[in-house]
Amino acid sequence: MAYIPKSQIKENQFTQGGEWFYVKNKSSYTGFYYMLSNGTAYTGKNPNDPPNEEIVQNIPIVSSQFDSYEGYNDTVEYEDIWDTISLDIYGGLMNTDYNLIRSIPQFIPTFPTPEDYENTFFIRYFLCKINQLEYLEVNKETYDNIDSQNPVWMWENYIPFTLNWSIKGDIDRVFNNNKGSIFIAEKNIKRKGLGEYLGKKYLKYFEYPEANNLTTTGGKLIYPSGGDYIGSYHIHKTQGPMEGPIHSPTAHSKLFYKRFYVGKIVDVLNQKGVIETGETQNIEYRSTTKGGY
Repeated sequence: MAYIPKSQIKENQFTQGGEWFYVKNKSSYTGFYYMLSNGTAYTGKNPNDPPNEEIVQNIPIVSSQFDSYEGYNDTVEYEDIWDTISLDIYGGLMNTDYNLIRSIPQFIPTFPTPEDYENTFFIRYFLCKINQLEYLEVNKETYDNIDSQNPVWMWENYIPFTLNWSIKGDIDRVFNNNKGSIFIAEKNIKRKGLGEYLGKKYLKYFEYPEANNLTTTGGKLIYPSGGDYIGSYHIHKTQGPMEGPIHSPTAHSKLFYKRFYVGKIVDVLNQKGVIETGETQNIEYRSTTKGGY
């Protein structure tokens, strides 16, 4: 291959398969690849990492764009670009310049602001791979670029969606609202696994109502180990219930509301701590939503 200036090469890209295909035989490619400024891509981390064989992406064709033709519906169909149209022709039809080195979304979560806590909720932004069960939380700017099909972004690989995320108020209502929002989102995009991607952290970012000098005789709170807690406790704004009548700088255990867990399946906090607030978590929650799709 002729010498190519390093400034014209995007190196060390990686695909897990199902996205890029060999031009020579149309088989799926998995591994490192690099892209040139003209939009062509080759196997290998860079031109000095042979074999450098040309690869190309499949392009998703949304059949609803051709509603006037009999037999089409609103489902997504995938056409083999070698048997239909070239990237340049497709780019012309979609008003997209595929000679661009296009942006790929990255994980950039949105965090609630003080104003969001006043409103008791905020919007979280997500993408789901259109041909893989793979989720990604992004910021509003990335979401807007994908949702508006900005040609400098690889929008055609993703389904954008949002969650209205409750962060303040009655804790049971917040828990169930957020769990329900995930369920509805999965139903709308016809994909499962969003709850697992989020670690089932239905109280993430929740603001607890602070309180001191509280007491429980048992059955309400549990230790990180799963054992029942009896005695005085207080509620911290971000940590939730903790042992002791008031918050102090000395070490004291975080506690958890027993009703949010199935039985006492709770691991040691410093290993795989099961914290409903979302610091770390590895547990199935009690089911409160019925139905399926």
